[in-house]
Amino acid sequence: MKPIGLAIALAALLLAGCGEHKSEAKAIPAEQAAAPQTQAAPKAGATSSAPKSTAKSSESAAPAAKGTTPPAAELSAFYRVFKDGANIDPEGKPMLLVFGQSADPYTQKFQRDVAENAKLAEEIRKDVTPIYIDARAQQRHKFMHNGEAMEVDTRTLISIYHIDATPTLIFTDEKGQSIFIVPGYMPPKQFEVTLQFVKEGGWKGKDRKNDEVYEALKAYYEAHGIHVGKKKEGA
Repeated sequence: MKPIGLAIALAALLLAGCGEHKSEAKAIPAEQAAAPQTQAAPKAGATSSAPKSTAKSSESAAPAAKGTTPPAAELSAFYRVFKDGANIDPEGKPMLLVFGQSADPYTQKFQRDVAENAKLAEEIRKDVTPIYIDARAQQRHKFMHNGEAMEVDTRTLISIYHIDATPTLIFTDEKGQSIFIVPGYMPPKQFEVTLQFVKEGGWKGKDRKNDEVYEALKAYYEAHGIHVGKKKEGA
């Protein structure tokens, strides 16, 4: 295994993002949120040094009661779908990394969506390699990238992906390179359509260093009845 000495060696994983597809989100406490660094890609999904606690949604969604933890049965069902982040390996499929916090009502809502929707859970298992990372934990992760195993900790991942709120969803290709990032809770319909976009390869052949993937995803959303705001200038 080859250890990583510099965060910049992993920063290439951050490519195209879809920051305005945010919905409700909970800020990561200041002691956990990394200060912004020079971007290695478009600024969509990146944030200022002050963590934000809310964002607009493409669909309305009522959050779970603040501080309410999902029942053990729901968490058990969620973790039967999502692997923990100790080993981050696409395993030959597109990968979905979800950064969350156990006390975050929007992370909890996402977990309930997965636990209570058998069809959605099966689509996740079948179409991507799903991995959940606790943004409050300080784990060591074995990250398979381009067939090479690298060591990285949670704080470094948060810095690389410019994560300041949860949940944040990161879709990667089969080699672990980021396709796009969606900060904030996504309602089930949008999540299912996003999975379908990834499964069908709507991102393939698109330049991830500019807006091509974003525009393709936006068009795909529109074709499936999901309307998102226009991309903000400078994002």
